Formats: sequence, structure tokens, C-alpha cells
Amino acid sequence: MHGIDRQLVEQLFAPLRVTFSPPRPDGGIVLSLLDDKDATAYSRVLSSSQRADAQAFAQSLEDIRLELAVRSGNIPADLRKALKEQDSVLSYHPA
Repeated sequence: MHGIDRQLVEQLFAPLRVTFSPPRPDGGIVLSLLDDKDATAYSRVLSSSQRADAQAFAQSLEDIRLELAVRSGNIPADLRKALKEQDSVLSYHPA
């Protein structure tokens, strides 16, 4: 995959296996993460502009890692605190 450090991406998402689709007509690719049974655990389209800009690509990978952490319930404490402090996130208080 041109311009992508595949080894780094594989390390970020281990033990999931990383695959990249061939480029789509719009220039984007699909990044898929497969479990040990080769079932798709996650997939996301990365646009050509995200792939061309190293910082945008790195942010996309970090967003994916965060989404996986949220899905699994493993949100880091500092992130959980930051989310609670944002005005747009309301705390839930059961009645």
C-alpha cells in the first residue's frame, strides 16, 4: 500500500489482522480488521486525502483505536474524565 507503514498499522491493532482494499474509484481504501476466525471486526473507509496527509492518517488510526476501546468498554481514565468535562456530554444520574 503506497505511503502506508503497514507494519505500524498492524502493531497498532494487534491481535486483529489488518487488510487494505484496492483503491476505490474515489481514491479511498477500506481498512478492515479481522479477528482470528477471519471475521470482520471493524472496517472504515480512509479517503485519499487521509492517506496523503500523514497527520490526518495518524488521526484516523487514533480515532479507530478510540472507537474500538469505547466498544469494548476500555476507555482510558484520562479520556473518560475529559469527556465528562465537555459541555456536550451530560452525566447520567439514575432517579
